[in-house]
Amino acid sequence: SSAASDVYKRQLMLILTGCGSAPVKTSNKPQIYTSFYAISDFVEKIGGDKVDVHNLVPSGTEPHDWEPSSKDMLNLNSADVLFYNGLGMESWIDKVKGAVNGEKPKYVELSAPFEHTKNDPHIWLDPKNVITMSQEICDTLSDLDPSNEEYYKENLATFTAQLNKLDNDFKTQLSNVSSKKIVVSHEAYSYLCSAYGLEQTSIDGISADSEPSPAKMKEIADYIKTNNVKYIFFEELVSPKIAQSLADETGVQLLALNPFEGLDQEDIDNGADYISVMEENLKNLVTALK
Repeated sequence: SSAASDVYKRQLMLILTGCGSAPVKTSNKPQIYTSFYAISDFVEKIGGDKVDVHNLVPSGTEPHDWEPSSKDMLNLNSADVLFYNGLGMESWIDKVKGAVNGEKPKYVELSAPFEHTKNDPHIWLDPKNVITMSQEICDTLSDLDPSNEEYYKENLATFTAQLNKLDNDFKTQLSNVSSKKIVVSHEAYSYLCSAYGLEQTSIDGISADSEPSPAKMKEIADYIKTNNVKYIFFEELVSPKIAQSLADETGVQLLALNPFEGLDQEDIDNGADYISVMEENLKNLVTALK
């Protein structure tokens, strides 16, 4: 709403007048902001050491619930580009656009090229979609910083090869599993499922922290028994309480399936990225469905 963006503008003016200094620019490289972890991972793969990437949502935070602080708003004034997913993944994006309205940053919505038939923002869980998103990142960085265009294109080619291999691994390994039905804690996997012929039943909706009704819980318990489901998938960033009680009730086990919205700092420090997380997802899917 415009009232909300007016409040943001007032906060911004207070900060700007209060400290009298522009946000710190870390270097002369392009200053690239990303809305949450998945997007920052893709941008770092393409931008490498030629750009400074600032990710807005802190590690270990569920991005559906996050709101930008006044300091974030201030920092965005010095951003060259803000890459974001769109499709409602960033509920705050219109507020930011209303309040940070100088020449910069350029806003790039990475879901723009896709047909959106699903009420689901998690387009990046299909590796082929990440190829398209990465192409857009490469084009944007090349326009912004033409002297490094070849470098960005080489990185794109490397990452695309990894994504094609990942897609192929998913196709191969999921083509001969005995079941195609997965039960998940939140409805994040429609792109993954439609890419590889799986079918998801979710305990709750698109938002990761809504509580299912007792009737819904019974329906899923019945589904688990009828379809001989052996595992319920949960997510690391969301409390597995509901999934756990359903697993206890139905006598099945829990397994992680990571929607790659964010990782905790320990995983990031250990070098986890989209490829490694998706490989782990594939391993767990094969375990559950064999």
